[in-house]
Amino acid sequence: MIRILAVAAFALPMAAQAQETLPLAELLSNTHIHGIAEGPSGHESVTLATHHGIFTIDLSAQTARLMGSSRDDFMGFSQVPGGPGKAFASGHPASGGNLGVIRTDDGGASWLPVSEGIGGPVDFHNMEVSRADATVIYGIGHDGAVQRSTDSGATWAITGTAPEKLIDVDTSARDPNRIFAATEGGLFVSADAGVTWQSLLPTAAPVSTVDMGADGKLRAVQLGRGLIELDEATGAVTLVTAELPGGYLLYLAVTQAEPLRLMALSGDGTLVVSDDGGARWRAAVD
Repeated sequence: MIRILAVAAFALPMAAQAQETLPLAELLSNTHIHGIAEGPSGHESVTLATHHGIFTIDLSAQTARLMGSSRDDFMGFSQVPGGPGKAFASGHPASGGNLGVIRTDDGGASWLPVSEGIGGPVDFHNMEVSRADATVIYGIGHDGAVQRSTDSGATWAITGTAPEKLIDVDTSARDPNRIFAATEGGLFVSADAGVTWQSLLPTAAPVSTVDMGADGKLRAVQLGRGLIELDEATGAVTLVTAELPGGYLLYLAVTQAEPLRLMALSGDGTLVVSDDGGARWRAAVD
């Protein structure tokens, strides 16, 4: 079973409360990450959805800045394809309860409520805006029900049930009905919005993360094998590398502008970056 790093007790330093900067290493050692995405300021900018708010990371300076004033626990987080400042999220308010579905248009500086979801307010731990149609959003909570919206989160329908022991989800770049699930039992695909699921790999080893890149390549990490690329059209699988920092990756993310620029959290909790499609990785903190 994949062990997610435990959350440390955390009080944001005064610098972060004032929306100034704090060392990236300090942030990473005092919270944990639920999502990674490209940042608003180019090549060296990263957005982190954490247990204590949304942070913009400057990789060159190795600093982090809290966006806005929210210190909520962003369990589910997904950018709108092609718009680094636009994203949907779910999770827990710092005061307790569930966030339902919320939206930002300014990189996390402010958030607007969108809907409660079915049976809500929901707490989606897995949430993805479709790469094929940005009006389609998938959300999956504790009960495993796949909820789907086709109107940018305003209304939702339950379309099916996710595979057991779900870890991560992503969507097709070609078909808004097609979604992928990384689980402790392998990698699965649904061609009908979560109604039915089929295994994509011959072995049932855990898959810790899955991401559809802007280049149309599906990337996933299978324990004991490494980082793989899967051709969505043919099903052909290519091994990119068996050597991964910390043994495996979580929250794999590919930038839109530079498809070979990958970011992830290593198995030992380090933010890592690749500039060559995942063949080689480096730590974001010296």
